[in-house]
Amino acid sequence: MDAEAFAGLIAQAGDKAYNFAYRLAGNEPDARDLVQEAFTRALEHSDSYDQSRPFDSWLLRILHNVFLDAMRRHSHARTVSLDAPAPVEDAGWADLLPEDAPLPPDELSRRESADLVQEALKALPTPYRSAVALCDIEGLSYDEIAKVMAIPVGTVRSRIHQGRLLLRKAYEELESRGGTRS
Repeated sequence: MDAEAFAGLIAQAGDKAYNFAYRLAGNEPDARDLVQEAFTRALEHSDSYDQSRPFDSWLLRILHNVFLDAMRRHSHARTVSLDAPAPVEDAGWADLLPEDAPLPPDELSRRESADLVQEALKALPTPYRSAVALCDIEGLSYDEIAKVMAIPVGTVRSRIHQGRLLLRKAYEELESRGGTRS
């Protein structure tokens, strides 16, 4: 496959890859890093792509593996002290952090619900989070998920079912506590 055709496939799969990465990582900067690393690995191994199979599944499998590798390497979350100097000269943290403008009530409610879903999703163990995100957010079939996660279809069904139960429980707990994990 030539580089131009490969770039076209990457462009078509970009949104799906980013959405999946965001659901796995839970934040935009890490999701962007995951997608960038997955695209890099896909390009490096483009000769191993079987053109008779869906490109999305192949790319999402690479992305999933990149995420698992990152989880193994970084078992703790990255933090930055707000007491430390800001990373930009002549600017304070207040200048760098976004201001929150008031939102209309319906938009605020929608965002709060979406934030609760994302927070509940982050609370799930990685195998369940991956399966639920691929199925319910990305819309992949059980067969495609099995290929992405390199597990049998029966295990996919089990993880999705159990993951949905755990997600519902985590969401309800977060909702009852006002949106924060204990």
